[in-house]
Amino acid sequence: MNGEERLRYVVEELARTGRVGVAELARDAGASEMTIRRDLDLLQSQGLLRRVRGGAVGVVQRGEIIPFALRDKQGAEVKRRIAAVVAELISDGEAVALDNGTTCLAIARELAGRAITVMPLSLHSAVVLGESARTKLILPGGEVSSPELASYGAMAEAAVRGLHFDTAVVSSCAAMPADGLTTNTLADNAMKRALIASSARVLLAIESVKLERTAMVTVAGVEAVDVLVTDADADPDALEVYRAAGAEIRLA
Repeated sequence: MNGEERLRYVVEELARTGRVGVAELARDAGASEMTIRRDLDLLQSQGLLRRVRGGAVGVVQRGEIIPFALRDKQGAEVKRRIAAVVAELISDGEAVALDNGTTCLAIARELAGRAITVMPLSLHSAVVLGESARTKLILPGGEVSSPELASYGAMAEAAVRGLHFDTAVVSSCAAMPADGLTTNTLADNAMKRALIASSARVLLAIESVKLERTAMVTVAGVEAVDVLVTDADADPDALEVYRAAGAEIRLA
């Protein structure tokens, strides 16, 4: 494994087991124990784990929300592939609304430097997109949630509804076909609804595992999605429901 692959492996093992050992990681990754210790020190500095004798433990207690930085690393390769497909579907000169979340942060990294206008709902994405003068950045304002750094509230919603976008790139924690696009909070629901209402095209970018989940608050039915971008592990039956509702399917 190279360095990025080792770090991703450590994060995934922590998410699965809650604790990792230096010796076991070195064996599985084909690296020296000294290299693994440096990897663990780096991840600890990023707040993704806590070092203990002989290894590390996760920082998330049962029932707590997984830190944004940890979620950003989970399934990173799948998100990167989805983001690359999304970027291909967006043309220079477009006005784009970009949802919050780690998948959309991966998309922001792919779009950075493009000659487009973007309103990101997350400050994480805004920082990435704002590094190039070629990309015109518009911020929605409003309150900001932690740790998502996502805009929400009446001011942010009004800013989104006051504009017209060529494409809204939307993501969420769940999109089971029977229930459509769903989310966990009313505030996030309001922002996603505003994105959809203000855009000529709705592009849903989501990992395939989320097509098997549903959440508490309904955002929109499958008919609201113009393009679904997901990974190749998606359930064909789930894809067919979206396709039958009029969505174009793109697999990463």
